[in-house]
Amino acid sequence: MITIFEFIKKRRETIYEILFCVIACGIFGWIFETIEVLILSGQLTDRGILFISRINGFPLVWGFPFILIYGVGGAILIWAFKPLAKKPVLLFFIGMISMTVFEYLTSLFCELLLGEVLWDYSEQFMNLNGRICLFSSVVWGLLSILAVKVFGPFFHKLYGRIKHKHIMHIILIVLIIYIIVCYLLRPVLFENIVDSLTTDVTIRSLPDIKEFMNV
Repeated sequence: MITIFEFIKKRRETIYEILFCVIACGIFGWIFETIEVLILSGQLTDRGILFISRINGFPLVWGFPFILIYGVGGAILIWAFKPLAKKPVLLFFIGMISMTVFEYLTSLFCELLLGEVLWDYSEQFMNLNGRICLFSSVVWGLLSILAVKVFGPFFHKLYGRIKHKHIMHIILIVLIIYIIVCYLLRPVLFENIVDSLTTDVTIRSLPDIKEFMNV
């Protein structure tokens, strides 16, 4: 029977490639959500664990432009749904359903265990407890197709072109540790910002679609 250490050793390169996808998808997710909220609400907000504060009038950037739900969710889509690459319709619905469940569970985890409400869809059409909504689900379906048919092959090709893999492995490990440290230290260093995330979740809510259409 193969041990966990033997499995990791055998699949080490695959594991590092998955971590590469997690980081890459998390960064793309941060860019996507920042632009999305900017277009819909006209507000440039701090997404994920990237915080911009000011000390004596000077901007201070803390954290990393990375959103975990996109990183993990994107990696899941790329690796788990790869067999559906030639069935886009089926991929859309399976991705939409599975990632909507994933988003709901993530919201529940953040609220119950971490004490944070990071998004709220209460004012959106067909929402469930403010954790998920129809618009978000449709977006997940579209992102599923993009992840499998576009981002997956692109990241795989990009990772394959890296010559010094051992250096990339070190960078990935350092980034993962750094992201964890940023998250653990943010309540201490940026207490006011964290409080604003838990008490004023409107910056994470998408504007009402009908209201946006009337602008």
